[in-house]
Amino acid sequence: MKPQVNFFIVCFCFICFTVSAEEISIDEYLDLVKKNHPFFTKEDLSTQIEEKEAESLLGAQDWMLSIEPSYSYLGKSSAPEYGAQNRIHQVGVTAGVNRSLWSTGGQLGLSFSSGYKNSDTYPSTTKAFRHGFGVSYTHPFLQNSKGKLDRLAYELSDYTIDLTEVGVLENKEDFLLDAATRFLDWVYYTEAIKIAEERLSLAEEQLEQTTKKLKANLVDKVDVLRAEDSVRISEQALIQLESQWKAKQAELAVLAVTDEIYERIPLYDLYSLEQLPKKEEAVSTLKAQSRLLKTFDILRKQLIHQRDGLEEQARAQLDFTVSGGLYGRDEDFMRSLEIYRPDASVSLVYSKPLGNRAVKAKIEKIDLQIKQIEEDKQNIGVGLEASLASLLIQITEFEKVLVLNQAQIKSAEEKTREEIKLYERGRSQLTFVIQSRDNEENAKLLYAENAALYQSLLWQYRALLDVLLGDE
Repeated sequence: MKPQVNFFIVCFCFICFTVSAEEISIDEYLDLVKKNHPFFTKEDLSTQIEEKEAESLLGAQDWMLSIEPSYSYLGKSSAPEYGAQNRIHQVGVTAGVNRSLWSTGGQLGLSFSSGYKNSDTYPSTTKAFRHGFGVSYTHPFLQNSKGKLDRLAYELSDYTIDLTEVGVLENKEDFLLDAATRFLDWVYYTEAIKIAEERLSLAEEQLEQTTKKLKANLVDKVDVLRAEDSVRISEQALIQLESQWKAKQAELAVLAVTDEIYERIPLYDLYSLEQLPKKEEAVSTLKAQSRLLKTFDILRKQLIHQRDGLEEQARAQLDFTVSGGLYGRDEDFMRSLEIYRPDASVSLVYSKPLGNRAVKAKIEKIDLQIKQIEEDKQNIGVGLEASLASLLIQITEFEKVLVLNQAQIKSAEEKTREEIKLYERGRSQLTFVIQSRDNEENAKLLYAENAALYQSLLWQYRALLDVLLGDE
């Protein structure tokens, strides 16, 4: 089988596939990427990890159970200090639960105690059982009032979650922009193949006409050879573009993690233009929607909240503690279970660090960090605005380039028609017709390439305004 026949079979199969294949838009493709690619699941896990870390901080409110069994023996050297002559045996157990109350900043404790004491007191031995229940509560009036310090770490974690979410969205958007750019490459190759197929069809038509003219002795053999070279060059260009098209299709299929792409062709209006807002309106939208700028706002709020916590630590402590309970004591075990004798105590503790230079230095450090964040935000804002201005200018200028490309294509087509007329009248060579048709093809390819670059700039513009992810 001749190579030329093989080529036509390949082209025929490719054309049949593109005619019968179902189309897929760029939005549908990006939805597949978001649904299937593990990158998006991995990014979502980042937020979930931070949320679980925040939930772990809620454990500070849990009830804490403690059980303390004990046994002590005091001999002759220590027993007299406690009213015994020779020895004291004491065994007991204390159990309790306590927890922090974030709503008040207080500490609540509940306890149960049970014990037995046996002491050698001359001239007899004394023994006693003691059981009881107790409750205690400590309330802060100054530092940690209303549980500000108790809740601080948990509240600060909310900002960390917000920062993580912003970072996740930025990463997702960068990934989608890359996927969209690859899809546009696929669209370009599709359009380039159409142009190359058209050029090949014209070259084959030219070869057929030239061959007929040679048989009629109207042209020389060299014109047939030139026409054959034109067909071969067109075939090579088409095969190369088809291989690039298939390679890009495979790349997109892997990226979307689905073989469904192998049965699709791209649907995209490569030559459509978009009316963009004026620079002032675009800058206003950028400042309102930019996630990068919002990151600095979140960091600033987090530092301010952290500063409030440090100011709370700098306050004096004034803690009021009240405790009480009901107890029973007797030498007889059963009578010791008659728990109705009350105990109670009240205390007020005041403390304040003198100087407190450590906290003051930390507060001053945070003040400097807040100023630094504000400057960073302005710096990034200027950079984003510069990028936006650059994109708007490039997009606007590319629209002018596309208009020139259209004019160039029209001129190339007119020139081709004139060259054909001159050749058919015997006033020009076939070389000029072939060259003119090549120029026409190159003009169309340049138009398609510039259109693809224009569309890529539009997607970069959307990414800069943080609109690629929609409502996420």
